Amino acid sequence: MREIKQAKVISRVRRKTNTGKIVTILLTVFILQFLVVMALIAFGGTSDPEARTEYLLILGAELNGETPSEALCQRLDAGIGYLRKYPDTVVIVSGGQGKGEDITEAEAMYRYLVANGIDESRIIKEPYATSTMENFKFSGKLIEQQRGSYTDEITFVTNRYHIFRSKMLAKRNGINARALAARSSGTPVSMYLREYLAFYKSLLFDR
Repeated sequence: MREIKQAKVISRVRRKTNTGKIVTILLTVFILQFLVVMALIAFGGTSDPEARTEYLLILGAELNGETPSEALCQRLDAGIGYLRKYPDTVVIVSGGQGKGEDITEAEAMYRYLVANGIDESRIIKEPYATSTMENFKFSGKLIEQQRGSYTDEITFVTNRYHIFRSKMLAKRNGINARALAARSSGTPVSMYLREYLAFYKSLLFDR
């Protein structure tokens, strides 16, 4: 009987030890992949070498009623600087109407650009996109409709934390676009954490 009890105790200890090892391995894998993805988001958030392209795509972001959020203003300001430098470039403002928004993001961006001296004849509104994937998909279709063919001459504007995923989604839509990073004053860690979750969502579901 004593030998049987000892065997049972040893078996339980081994099971606990094996479970502990599995938990440790899983936790280590999670931490490593988290650090890798966060590094890709952080270090991938840089502008490509600037060049004049036929189209500039400004990706939408949250509105407060009809007012662009800080993140969207940063994207718009970067876009304005680029458009003033390259007066022949056409700009596409892409973004639909979300919860808490009184107008489409595209309309708010259009108004902001016009108020800052960008000729309305240079602006194309894409008012239906509800995600970054759709920003590129719907804008690509607008370009094809306007030109009658596709063009690789596209620069997109977004915040630094959003560039890595945006490039991935642009490629999924067959768009080889240059990134223009919007300047931001101290992006909160929460935005990078949200982008980490959004990366996996896009990786798995944005097709």
